[in-house]
Amino acid sequence: MRLNFIYISSIYILFSLLPVYSLDSKFIPINREIKINQEMVILDGELNNKKFVLKNIDKLTIVNFWASWCKPCVAEIEELNNFQNYIIQEKLDVTLLGINIFDRLDDANKFYLKHQPFFEMIFDKERTISIEFAVAGVPETFFIKDNKILFKYVGKIDKEILKEGYDEAIK
Repeated sequence: MRLNFIYISSIYILFSLLPVYSLDSKFIPINREIKINQEMVILDGELNNKKFVLKNIDKLTIVNFWASWCKPCVAEIEELNNFQNYIIQEKLDVTLLGINIFDRLDDANKFYLKHQPFFEMIFDKERTISIEFAVAGVPETFFIKDNKILFKYVGKIDKEILKEGYDEAIK
């Protein structure tokens, strides 16, 4: 009798959660404010340590966390470049930003030189930005507006998913 109660209760709990987070959902809702004021290094293929300060993300910003050794990260660069071209063509008010984590600066710069991204790429030299965003692994893509993480996508992203996320974020 007790096992039946546990079994039925478990099924009830699972089904009651479905409306909150659909299994079909591509995005994981976050809705958490972030306070960022962090100096990082711009990746430009050279080791000249140009500074980039990430703070006060008011306008819609899509942040993609990546690493040079991550195969899905390598595979998604072309998709991110395609989306950056789409942003330019459609004159969208959104910023696409790549943040390298879990790497050495020289490895991140080699990756930059090899793949030539069309969007801003920066290196988290302090290795703390991933903690603020609660990044569990790479690649992960966050949609941020008004200093609030709206939602994130985990795994290799493509242009269509980026468009879908953009449309959802501007609602």
